[in-house]
Amino acid sequence: MGMHNKSNTDNDSLVSDSGNRRFGGRRHDSGAQLPTPSTSPYGPVNSAAFASHAHVAEWVEIWDYAGGVRFRGFVGEKDGDRALFIFFDRSVIGKDLKQGLMSLLELSGSKDFDCTKLVVCVDRAADAEDVRDLSRDLGWVGFELTTLDSWSNRTACTSDKWLFLEMEV
Repeated sequence: MGMHNKSNTDNDSLVSDSGNRRFGGRRHDSGAQLPTPSTSPYGPVNSAAFASHAHVAEWVEIWDYAGGVRFRGFVGEKDGDRALFIFFDRSVIGKDLKQGLMSLLELSGSKDFDCTKLVVCVDRAADAEDVRDLSRDLGWVGFELTTLDSWSNRTACTSDKWLFLEMEV
């Protein structure tokens, strides 16, 4: 990951150098354009719907140099609950994600992010077989399908663009 200077042979924390980075601790206003879902059967789901009950605490971009993957996302916060939302778009799906996923789990629970959940947002437009395989593999690790109900003011809040899987950290 771009967050550390450790070799793959070290047994130390994968985010040991994250304390040396500035994570942009300012709050973003509710009008910010978030990379949230496009539409659902229950009407549009956009940044305003997410931000009406929750807000973005930090934006993140994380590089996994070993896997050749860039992860983008944000930390969402609502009622003291924090979750790291990471987008697995077409450029991520199909790559070796083991090391990067381990780092994301560790990073989300670190004192710098202090999240209780990691939410992976899988691009539904990617190759269907790759999406199916990735979803199955994430399920084996402990991720479960979820909606954005607790982060928005809607019920059964799903997306036509993203498949949401979450895990407690």
